[in-house]
Amino acid sequence: MQVDRGRYLPLFSGSTWLKRLRGARPERLSLRTRIAISLAIALLPLFLAAEIAQYSEVARNGTLQEKAVITRGEAVLAGQGRALASVGNLLDTISLLPLGNPVDRQLCSDMFRRIIVQNADVSSIRLIAAGGDIVCQAPQPATATQEQAQAPEWLNRALQSQQFSIQSWHGKEAQAPSEAGTESVTTTQLIATRPLFDAEGNTTGILAATFAPATLAFSMQDAKLPESSALAILDAHGALLAQQTNGAQLDKWLPQSLVADTGPDLMSGTFVQAGRDSVERIYVVNALPGNIFGLYAQTPGEPSLAARAMLYFVIAFPLLVWIAASIAAGRASERMVIDPLNRVRQAIRRYIAGEMSARVDEDADAPEEVQALAGKFNAMADIIQTRDEALRSALAHQKALVREINHRVRNNLQVMSSLLNLQSRRAQTPEQAAIFLDVQRRVNALGTVHNALYQVDDFQAIDLSVLLKDLCQSTARHLSTEWGQPVLTMQCRTPVFALPDAALTLAFLVTELIAAATAHLSPEGHPAVQLDFELAEKADGGSVLTLKVDQPVLGGLMENRPDEGQINLFHGLIRQLRAHMEIGEDNCVASVTMPALV
Repeated sequence: MQVDRGRYLPLFSGSTWLKRLRGARPERLSLRTRIAISLAIALLPLFLAAEIAQYSEVARNGTLQEKAVITRGEAVLAGQGRALASVGNLLDTISLLPLGNPVDRQLCSDMFRRIIVQNADVSSIRLIAAGGDIVCQAPQPATATQEQAQAPEWLNRALQSQQFSIQSWHGKEAQAPSEAGTESVTTTQLIATRPLFDAEGNTTGILAATFAPATLAFSMQDAKLPESSALAILDAHGALLAQQTNGAQLDKWLPQSLVADTGPDLMSGTFVQAGRDSVERIYVVNALPGNIFGLYAQTPGEPSLAARAMLYFVIAFPLLVWIAASIAAGRASERMVIDPLNRVRQAIRRYIAGEMSARVDEDADAPEEVQALAGKFNAMADIIQTRDEALRSALAHQKALVREINHRVRNNLQVMSSLLNLQSRRAQTPEQAAIFLDVQRRVNALGTVHNALYQVDDFQAIDLSVLLKDLCQSTARHLSTEWGQPVLTMQCRTPVFALPDAALTLAFLVTELIAAATAHLSPEGHPAVQLDFELAEKADGGSVLTLKVDQPVLGGLMENRPDEGQINLFHGLIRQLRAHMEIGEDNCVASVTMPALV
């Protein structure tokens, strides 16, 4: 039978939080939490081993407490054994006395009497033959009849034991004679017996000493019993000889398995059992001198509230250390790694947002890897800034060169226009003058486009509203030199942008439309015409260029002309713009629908 340690070792379970961690989504956890969880998982086997060791230590302490009770019981019973051994020593000493052979009864009685005087606990001593006859005794019985009546009933058990033994005896003790006669009363006494042997080992008799049970109870008082403990001495048949308790009076403390006349085989060693009062105790049973048994019992002490709290803390201490280590690792990683990384990330964010001067400040407390990362970022930002400044300088130089080229091209085109104007004055016929005028208008369109390119900075997009207005004004000045002042207007409510190639093509288209509208003018006959251009954006993207004239002169623009080699110039310009041109039924309106030109 084992001691129930459930009251000392409460189980502690910590698996619930592991299920929660397994249910968490790692992609939603911060770096600090991931580091803490990784360290916790890495340290989990170590702290589980510590938890098992701590639990084993608590179990060991519970076992030690049980062993302490057993050791205390054995010590108390050993003290009782020493007290009983003195009785056996007394009988051994008596057996060595020279009583004569055969035994001198008078000498034997005198010696026994002197021994009783010197040992107050012994009430009588007898020498009994193997057949049961009393050889000698002290004190002497009052009558011969009483002497014959003293044949003991325990003699057979004493002869069978063949060793020193102590038994209880319920006998009759004679009292002094009175007027009513001699009376006797029944008393309970303890008989200590020692068999006597001859040289051949045969039993020749029994030496018996009688003493009161109070003698055992008096020796028990010397034992220092702790609270809730008890001590008892029983004979070989389980009969209670003497008992003593400490603290509150313990009633029915003997174990339930102890039943008189069942023999000592049910009581041996150490066991835990409920007493007859249903209280569980630890029992220690030891054999004592005299073929009797000592029984020690103690109730296991219930731990106090403070002791239980300390016990719970001792068992849970490794788990608390594990949790504290995980939290400390998360905090340390935040201070040593995450905060420096956040400073690097903030500098990168400012740099991406356009703050080109953003740099990571030097942090001596940051880890070496983070310092290396910050240094690489600062070096990269410095290199990019250096290259950006070089590119900006090169771009500015390139823009200056392009602007200078456009300026020189515009000047050259103006020179060409002036030469064509001088050459047109030598024309012999109006047809020759018209040819020079057409070439001059086209050169003028080229010059206007280059002038627009000279004014912009990125050379990627040209504002058509500004370009076409300048083109109409310059064309109107050229026409006025020959035929008066035609009215050319250009309206554009919102800016419309186009690439340089598309802008040049559109400028040629506008020039050809003006040439087609004014082709029938002559210096002699016709008044100046009204030409109104309008450029507007469409809601779905693209734009529409509309030309309105006050005379029906736009018919046949999209027809092939024999003088142009069966190729219509308008077809090529419209195709380059990916546009579509329609002429109104009255030949006074032309609309060009264009896609987005940028």
